[in-house]
Amino acid sequence: MKRIKDWLVQWLQGITLVILLFIPTFFDFAAIIRPILENEKMELDTAKYFWLVELGNWAIGLVLMLLILFKFLRTNNEKSTLNKGNLDHDHCYIGYLFCAKVLGYQKCNLIGIPVPMQFKLIMNDIFKEYDFGEETDYKKVDDERIKIKKPNGNYTNTINLVLSDTYPISNDLLPLSTKDLTTIWISRESNNGVRVFSSKFYETIRSVVSNLPQNVFAINLYATLNCKHCWWIARNVFKQANRSNIRKLVVYPQPNKNGKWNFAEKGMSIFGK
Repeated sequence: MKRIKDWLVQWLQGITLVILLFIPTFFDFAAIIRPILENEKMELDTAKYFWLVELGNWAIGLVLMLLILFKFLRTNNEKSTLNKGNLDHDHCYIGYLFCAKVLGYQKCNLIGIPVPMQFKLIMNDIFKEYDFGEETDYKKVDDERIKIKKPNGNYTNTINLVLSDTYPISNDLLPLSTKDLTTIWISRESNNGVRVFSSKFYETIRSVVSNLPQNVFAINLYATLNCKHCWWIARNVFKQANRSNIRKLVVYPQPNKNGKWNFAEKGMSIFGK
């Protein structure tokens, strides 16, 4: 119900399109229009209506649906931003695809979207523009201490990359299924819940990822990132157009279950199999 309330406008638009597709068949528009056209003279301007009636109600419904979609809905949605209000915008990937590719939304607000879905949307260029709030929402930090904890021995082919940004991440929050893998910890010194934009933070992450051993080809990502850092990291660290050794990225969600913020056992695959 929270998801429907959050996307009520988008739900109504989708339902409207379905109704427009089926309503000509339900009321038999072809039978209603055909006698009217019989009294009209076949000319170039009216030929399309004769042709449409001959194709039947399904064709009429499809044309009616596309007309409303492209003349009204997409035109208005192009000027709007998807995801408004201070809410958790926890929707499925197919829903975001529908809003972008069918309903025509070009701008999406990232605030309130779970980190795995943010990565999925950004990496796949689902929207032309992303909104992560005002510049004043983020305290800019040019120089801060970034803590890095890396193993001394050999790396496993798949590693865990833990990024502590807005909140700290402890070892007991990681799922048991991946704790045997090599784990790299990168954290900002002041991860106290305040939104901060730190160029040193994402530059450190880019350096660590680009200098991973050659045998590492997959990353499990556990992160508490604000959406501005998320955008930068997705675009500048992992979106490398096959110039990186990393062939698989899985980002793990951190659902709040009974006040505990443990990462889930199953993550969202961003790219690779």
